[in-house]
Amino acid sequence: MSQNAQYGANTDGRWEGLLDVIRGVGPQLLLLQEVDWLADPDNAEAAKQALGMDLAVAPSRNLNTAVAWKPEALELLGTETKYSVSEMHHGYCAPRFKPLGLSQDLPEPLVAISTHLTPYSADVAAQEAQLLCARAYRYGGIALIGGDINHMALGDEEPDWALVQPYNRTSRCLRRKKPTDPWRGNRVVGKTFMDGEFTDVAAHVAALRNDASPLAPTGKAGLLRVDQAHVTPTLVPAIKNYWIVDPGPHADHYGFAFTLDLERANTSLTRDYT
Repeated sequence: MSQNAQYGANTDGRWEGLLDVIRGVGPQLLLLQEVDWLADPDNAEAAKQALGMDLAVAPSRNLNTAVAWKPEALELLGTETKYSVSEMHHGYCAPRFKPLGLSQDLPEPLVAISTHLTPYSADVAAQEAQLLCARAYRYGGIALIGGDINHMALGDEEPDWALVQPYNRTSRCLRRKKPTDPWRGNRVVGKTFMDGEFTDVAAHVAALRNDASPLAPTGKAGLLRVDQAHVTPTLVPAIKNYWIVDPGPHADHYGFAFTLDLERANTSLTRDYT
């Protein structure tokens, strides 16, 4: 599951409501964004107890990301946040796990990256995505990247850009030659994930269901499916399901959840990092 908690959830009473939503889903793996208060060890410990999960929080220049997991399902091998502060606006949290209970252990760790790409420029966000692609493949290439990607996915339909705030159009749209030209979304972030051989989980599940209807937006105000998950080729056969999680009044983003059957991972597609 992934959820952008929306800045200030700890101070305006929304975090407790989000905890109820998350517990209702019951994820084994949880990707969180905009959880800066969890950088405080006492707050992180309280969140661990409330979730019944272990927790890693990445350092950040702005708003922290985090990953939580059920220790009975995933054994933590290490956490990487090497470039979270120096190279990214919000950062990323990249723990790697040994999944437990499989009939055969995976040959490489499962890397699960929670991230929040910059909202201010699709081109800069694409550079951040390039970095994350490299970190996802760093330990053999059994990996997922999820969170607030902030920009248009490749196959999504154009929203009514007239309803979008001007500052969001400046960051999420292609440049126009004159004011009367139509707005078009900048899909460079989606192209970056495609070039890294990542698969958009929501789009993949829609294709499996033969569902041609537009994928639902996750940003309640911005009209885009900004919250996304992308997986490396090893995990594509493992994708089983995807759904939107409604946090009600507790966040300005819908969350999402998806299931992976790691027994079906194509481990022949792992690769050395050189």
